[in-house]
Amino acid sequence: MTLPHGFERLVQRLRPMAMPAQLEDEAKRLFEGVCCGSRSLWPVDGERFKEDREFRATFYRLAHEGMWGAQESFLKRIEDDKPMVPGEEALYRTAMDTIAWQMLQGQLCYARRVYREKKQPSLNNSNLESVVCAVQYLRGLAPDSMPLITDLTTFVQIGDIFLADPGRGLSIVEVKEGKKNHEIGKLAAFYRQSECEHFREIVAQTETRHTVKQFERMLRQMDRMDFAKEIIGNGKAQDPDSKQEIYIPEPFVPIDEWDGELNELMDLASEKGWAIDVVDDCLFVGAYAKHMLHASPVAFLGWLNEFSGGEFLPVARLIDCVGEPLTLPIFSIPTTPERMMDLLFGRLHVCMGISIPGLVEACEKNGVIARAPKNKHERRWVHDLRGASIKFKGQPLVLERDGKAMVPAGGIFGRCLFQFQRPMSFINAMFENN
Repeated sequence: MTLPHGFERLVQRLRPMAMPAQLEDEAKRLFEGVCCGSRSLWPVDGERFKEDREFRATFYRLAHEGMWGAQESFLKRIEDDKPMVPGEEALYRTAMDTIAWQMLQGQLCYARRVYREKKQPSLNNSNLESVVCAVQYLRGLAPDSMPLITDLTTFVQIGDIFLADPGRGLSIVEVKEGKKNHEIGKLAAFYRQSECEHFREIVAQTETRHTVKQFERMLRQMDRMDFAKEIIGNGKAQDPDSKQEIYIPEPFVPIDEWDGELNELMDLASEKGWAIDVVDDCLFVGAYAKHMLHASPVAFLGWLNEFSGGEFLPVARLIDCVGEPLTLPIFSIPTTPERMMDLLFGRLHVCMGISIPGLVEACEKNGVIARAPKNKHERRWVHDLRGASIKFKGQPLVLERDGKAMVPAGGIFGRCLFQFQRPMSFINAMFENN
C-alpha cells in the first residue's frame, strides 16, 4: 500500500483529543442548562404546543431559564481570577453555540449569514462589561426572554446580543456606550432613514476623522443586522459586504441523514474497541475506544487510503465540532448525553473522511455524471473557487444531472461530516435548489 503525501501530518490531524477530566461535571451542567431546561414538560405534544398558549409560554420560560443559567456560569468564570484550564473556554463556547443554533432553528443556511469569517474578540474585551449590563437589563424587562451575548459564541458575528423573546421572536441588538457613540448613532439613524447622500458628505467633511470612521462602522453594522433579520425572516436579502443576492430556496428539500449509522458505530466501538462503516460508498466513518484509541488515526487512514488510492478530502474528527465555527455543536449532535461526554472526555473517538473515487462511483450509481470541465464556462467556475474545487485523477470535478452542472468545493462536504447529511442526498438537494 502506497501512503498518501503528508500521511504523518494527517495522523497528527486525527489524533484523539480529550478535555481535562475535572471539567466533566461542569460539561454535564452546561448540557442540562442549554438543552434540558424544559425537561419537566417532556414529552412535548406538538399539537398542544401549537394550540395551548399557556403551555407554550411555560416551555419557553423554563428553556430560557436553563440557557440564562449556563450563560451566567460562563460570565462568572470569566470574572474569576483563576486561569482557565485547556479546553475550558471551548467547552463554554460550545454551550453558547448550542443556544445560538436553537435560536437559528438549527439551520446552517441562517448560521452562515451571521458569521463574517473573523476571529471572535477576546473574552477580556472592553465592551463585554457594557453588554453584560445590557443583557441583565433586557432579562429584567422580559424574564421569559433569553438575551445571548454573541461574543461568547464561536460564530455569531452580527450584533452584540441575540434576543429570543417568546412574544416577539428573534431580535439582534447592538450595544453602544458613551455620549459620543449615542450622538454618532443618531447621525447614522438619520442617514439611513433619509437616504440623503448629501448628509453623508456633510458628516465626512465636518466631523473628526474618528467620528467619521465610527459613523461608517455603525452604518455597516446596521446594514449587517438588517441583512440577518431579512434572511432569517424572509429568506432573501442582499449581503451588504459582497453585494450578492442571497436567498434560502423554497420549497424546502429534505436531506437524509446518517446519524443512525453514527450511533450504531459508537455503540459497537464502546463494546469491542472499534467499528467502521461507509455511507453512500464515499463517506468513511470509524469509531474507536479502549485499546484502539491510540492507534485510531493510523488505522482509519490506512483503511480510507486503501479504498481511495490517496484521493480523499481533508479528514476530520467528530470532536472538531468543539470550537469550530458553523459545525453543529457537540451538545446538538443527534446522540445521547452519555455519548457526548464520551466524545468530549476521550473515551470515544470518531474519524471521518470522504473518498473521491467512492464519491464518483456513488454519483454514477445515482444518475449523476462525474467528469472534468468541458467548456470555458465551467473552467471559469473552477477558477472562481481559487483552488477549493474537488479533484479526481488530477482534474477538477464537475457534477452533472438532467442538463444541470455544478463544480463542488471541498468545503461543502462539511455538511456531510458535521451536519450528518448523506452525501448523495445532499448532492441531489443541491441540484434541486440550483
